[in-house]
Amino acid sequence: MPAKENVTLTLPSEVMDAVREEASPRGYSRFIAEAVAYYVTHRHRQALRERLIAGYRRAAERDRETAEEWRSAEEEAWQEYVAPVEDQP
Repeated sequence: MPAKENVTLTLPSEVMDAVREEASPRGYSRFIAEAVAYYVTHRHRQALRERLIAGYRRAAERDRETAEEWRSAEEEAWQEYVAPVEDQP
């Protein structure tokens, strides 16, 4: 069982009203702990997603530049090794 800590929280009344609607009186701590854990996990995933998107965008820009650098060589090889459509049966 994970270690537990006693903490005192001050929450807005409307938040506690929502907790009271969702959790049993003996389950407030567990409900709030699960809600905080969910929020923290969500924030970590959101931050990871943002880092991945930024990385993909940087890689896409680099890949476009590389493709442009090699375009003439690729077109030359294409013409040399691939038969034109009209030559195919």
